[in-house]
Amino acid sequence: MHENISRGRVYRSVLAAVLVAVLSGCVGDDEDKSANQSPAGGSAPPPATPAPTPAPTPAPPPISQARAATLEWTAPTTQTNGVQLADLAGYRIHYGKSAQTLDQTIEIRNASISTYVVEGLAPGTYYFAVTAFNSRNLESERSNAGMKVIS
Repeated sequence: MHENISRGRVYRSVLAAVLVAVLSGCVGDDEDKSANQSPAGGSAPPPATPAPTPAPTPAPPPISQARAATLEWTAPTTQTNGVQLADLAGYRIHYGKSAQTLDQTIEIRNASISTYVVEGLAPGTYYFAVTAFNSRNLESERSNAGMKVIS
């Protein structure tokens, strides 16, 4: 019974509304468009020059980078009873294919970290929530779940 009372006091507004999941490692289309511009100031075309050898096509990013979600959160500062939080030990990221079934967990044992990249995700929709835990391993309530579609 004492543990349930203590657990309820661990943190207030834990990681409230700042869980953001964004795709990491997107590749942009940065082609050089200058080859299609007409020459300035003259009507005569420039002398023909041999076409340059095209640069090799870059390899696609590794799957772990292309199929990733970046999570960000705000650290709690007080317990539910209003007392300043002094023993924050880290965070746990809970995620899965359903907001009701967050069956995978990543533990971060560093209270100063507030961003994490979950890599190597297969295509699909993922839901993420974060909890905080203290030095006695008492864990907060989960944050609201964020969602990310991995293609």
